[in-house]
Amino acid sequence: MLARKKFAYVLVLLWMLLFGGKSALNGQEHDFCTWMKLGMEYEVMPKWTLSSDLEWRTKGDVAEQDRLGWSADVEYEAVPFLKIGGGYEVHYRNRGEEDGWKFRHRYRLQATFSARVHRIKLSLRERFQQTWDDVENELRLRSRLKLAYDIPKCKLEPYVSVEMYNGLARGEKFDVTRMRYRTGVSVPLAKNWEAEAFYCRQVEEEKGKHVLGIECVYKF
Repeated sequence: MLARKKFAYVLVLLWMLLFGGKSALNGQEHDFCTWMKLGMEYEVMPKWTLSSDLEWRTKGDVAEQDRLGWSADVEYEAVPFLKIGGGYEVHYRNRGEEDGWKFRHRYRLQATFSARVHRIKLSLRERFQQTWDDVENELRLRSRLKLAYDIPKCKLEPYVSVEMYNGLARGEKFDVTRMRYRTGVSVPLAKNWEAEAFYCRQVEEEKGKHVLGIECVYKF
């Protein structure tokens, strides 16, 4: 009975995350997109993990390709409740008919704090990233709060998260530039494989996005 109550709390939080920001999207254009990612994780030694992934995104109600990307990261478990890491990403992005396809580069530094209360997993990730191409240079601080529930005797693990982007460039004054509300479920597949299916609603000043995504990771 207690486990059911906790799961009900997760569902309530999910409802709040997904529909609490409804007014922020009023009057905006909407786009339906898909995100797909294939990755790998390798434990080089205790507490050190290397990871890499390939990503493909669509936009324009799935009618256009948005971007193709590759990234590599390293993460270190400093203490049981804190992981720190960094990485590099390059993606080939569709900037529209006027600008065409362009390469963008990004590096990131992050710290993830985590805790577990019975079967509920909590994490807070703070990530600094810089993204640039031949025209733009973007600085962002991304703060993500995530809640997951480990269902007893079940391989499925549902989760909800909310993420805030703050601008750090000169003149932005730490403005919120983007919000992401995400819910999904992760499940182990065959040996060493783990999959995740999710829905994400992205809120920005000019345009909102509805995203369906799938991620698969091989761990060894």
